[in-house]
Amino acid sequence: MRRLIDSHAHIDGFNDPETLMKTSRNAGVDGVVCVGGDITSSKYSLEVAQRFPGFYFPAIGVHPANILKNDLDEALLFLRENLDKCVALGEVGLDYAYDFAKPKDVRKKMREYLGKLLELATENDLPASIHSRSAYKDTLELVMEADVKAVFHWYDGPLHTLKELLDAGYYVSATPAVEYSKGVQAVMREAPLERILLETDSPVFMRSLGRENTPLDVVIVVDALAELKNLDRDEVARVTTRNTETLFGLD
Repeated sequence: MRRLIDSHAHIDGFNDPETLMKTSRNAGVDGVVCVGGDITSSKYSLEVAQRFPGFYFPAIGVHPANILKNDLDEALLFLRENLDKCVALGEVGLDYAYDFAKPKDVRKKMREYLGKLLELATENDLPASIHSRSAYKDTLELVMEADVKAVFHWYDGPLHTLKELLDAGYYVSATPAVEYSKGVQAVMREAPLERILLETDSPVFMRSLGRENTPLDVVIVVDALAELKNLDRDEVARVTTRNTETLFGLD
């Protein structure tokens, strides 16, 4: 079994994936799930995974931030043609926090498009990496309707919705915010270890480092999670890695 896996990173934010792979392995990280947020970043995820198989695992999708920026039909076609090379659909979801997403018609478009994206996951028997910021209930309903396996990436929503998604068999991810966010800490306390993955969402600014993080910084996430839940660090690493391998079929 791998030591640690970063279950959600934006590899298009790094221009030297080979060096990143080497430094990550030296730090104890043996795999990275590379998510895409549009056609360009999804193509890069596929390319990097092809160059470095067994370490980078591709996921492709359309991030809700890009819902008005992309030719959505073209993106659907691209995903349909390439999902068979992937371990997941992602990053996809809803986000009502953006200013552009305030109008009801935009939110309706987001929901309709997410439904189409999740249909592709169903057709390919793939899990989905789900973005749900400020749209937790609507996102969960659509994911449940699609009947796909999923991880709710960086979930920091209400605990009653967390209970619903955990009862439905979904996962949540421990993120760099487990170090400082009371909302994320509350989620991580409630979620059983058997339903948690680790992720960096890199590159994002990490307060404890004073810089943008990389996949190798998932070691900080596992340490923070173990401390928060008062569990043995090696046990947290073992179980969360097993969870990631199971969800994404990396065994």
